[in-house]
Amino acid sequence: MSRKNLPTGVLGGIVVAMADAAPVLVSLNHKGGTGKTHVAYLVASVAHARGQRCLLVDLDQQANLTSSFLPGHTSPTGVERLFDPSQEPSAEGLVHATPYDGIDLIPATPLLAPLDLSDQSAWQAHDLHLSLRGVFGELRSRYDYVVLDCPPRLSLTSYAALCAGSHLLVPLEAADWGARGTQAVVATQRLVTRRHNPELQLLGYVVSRFKRTRSYQQEYLAALRGAFGRDAFWTVIPDLAEFEKAVTDRRLVSTSYPDSDAAHTANTFLAELDSRVERLARQRQNRRPEVVPERRAAAV
Repeated sequence: MSRKNLPTGVLGGIVVAMADAAPVLVSLNHKGGTGKTHVAYLVASVAHARGQRCLLVDLDQQANLTSSFLPGHTSPTGVERLFDPSQEPSAEGLVHATPYDGIDLIPATPLLAPLDLSDQSAWQAHDLHLSLRGVFGELRSRYDYVVLDCPPRLSLTSYAALCAGSHLLVPLEAADWGARGTQAVVATQRLVTRRHNPELQLLGYVVSRFKRTRSYQQEYLAALRGAFGRDAFWTVIPDLAEFEKAVTDRRLVSTSYPDSDAAHTANTFLAELDSRVERLARQRQNRRPEVVPERRAAAV
């Protein structure tokens, strides 16, 4: 069932009415190993199980997301073409079907590495940070979710993702070093919202790779929730063997292990994500100034 045809329902006690436009989710943290790619994988897995459509965009030159869904892909037909100022690729030529119905991918290849600039003045010279906006304007209506998997740094591709996205999702670990970099990410999000993309909102922080048996992680999780308040997801993604096995075997956890704790966590995570998207949409709608139509002059 497509997101556009889903009825209004209750997810986690919150009434949810799906928006017409697919959320463009930016998965970003300046630290590596926090679960950015895994979050994208889980969204795609649950969407597939629901019968929804998901577009994944691999913006990391390591191409972990690409290797999971399109192993062996090396042809120059991926996201790197969007950041090459000498090319004007169409959206149609970038999207690749994966072995899973409803999951498409704009892949990354090693050709992305020299184009992922760190010098902001260099990419601004050609407005390369706006390279993704037009593409998603064309593609967004075809999907229920679009997920941008970013590299663990502030570079051209991650900045361009923020310029094109609707919601920022910050995965992190429940440890001091796992949370480092989050302040810089949110500061950049606020800058991009002011300068380039007023649609972009912070969706929240999601704790990933959580080890339930370690007391220090339990304590740090409580501290994170105290610091971030309602911006912290209540759903925690634990460090489960099923998650690792699903990625290693190139399977989707929601369909391959539907009765597992991993599948339950994935479903709960996406349900909370949906409710957060809807809550932010309601808040934005309530903040819009009312437009009062001009009254016509009475006929004499």
